[in-house]
Amino acid sequence: MSIIRTRVADDTWVFTSRLYLEVNAGLVVTSEGGVLIDTLPFPSETRQIIDFARRVCPQGIRYVINTISHADHVYGSYLFPNADLIAHENCLKMLKSYGVEALAEAREHTPELRQVSIRFPKLVFSEGMILRLGGKTLHLLHSPGPSLDTCVVHVREDKVLFASDLMMPAPIIATPFSDVDAYRHSLLNLHDFNLECIVQGHGEILLRGEVTSSIDAAARYLVSIQALVARLMAEGGTKHDLASYDIEQFEHSRIPLGGLVQQFHLNNLHFLWEKLRAEQRQKH
Repeated sequence: MSIIRTRVADDTWVFTSRLYLEVNAGLVVTSEGGVLIDTLPFPSETRQIIDFARRVCPQGIRYVINTISHADHVYGSYLFPNADLIAHENCLKMLKSYGVEALAEAREHTPELRQVSIRFPKLVFSEGMILRLGGKTLHLLHSPGPSLDTCVVHVREDKVLFASDLMMPAPIIATPFSDVDAYRHSLLNLHDFNLECIVQGHGEILLRGEVTSSIDAAARYLVSIQALVARLMAEGGTKHDLASYDIEQFEHSRIPLGGLVQQFHLNNLHFLWEKLRAEQRQKH
């Protein structure tokens, strides 16, 4: 099945997986070679990116950026052995600590992944990094929240932001490495960029008229669900009461990603409930 290819600027493309949760990868083409921002989950899909890149970028892929250590973003990195691999320092740590073991487990259930190997980034940064290539300037900025290692990539000349999982059809915080306060701070930092569009980690590309409102809605969502969980617990509610609060009550549609955003939302509420309950037990 062919991936979805979208041109978001003269030299910048987005590739969307049809096989797993509409995850996005990007390609910035320059006269000195290309920069690939993330890969797609399955080798068959990333190879379609390679075939396309050969046509539009004869100089080859010079750099691959891993914006997060999640499998669906990094599993294709091994297919670019001649490119320099860039990531945040926490991404390298998490790939070593969790990525190799997770891939071993995934191989048992998904035959196509048996050819995949984890590639570790050689170029790592802490707060941020500027990459200049062929007249393009890419600003990599550490943006924790969904995970400790998340970074976003701003293609300055094209006014395009690859936001990784920081921007999703619904924020996801139900993971061991999320940080809600850092998440909100990272979201609000996106206002500092002059943007024509945002490429979310998964799902539709946000165009200029949607950029500001989508950032703010995501930040408000995080505040609102924290307040909801705290209020329900204070009023003597139960975890089962959370199911009555639909994501559409929080400025987000339940339609994207095949409707899975509603389940992500419920997972978020349950996660916050258990976290708050554990904090209260510690106090007593």
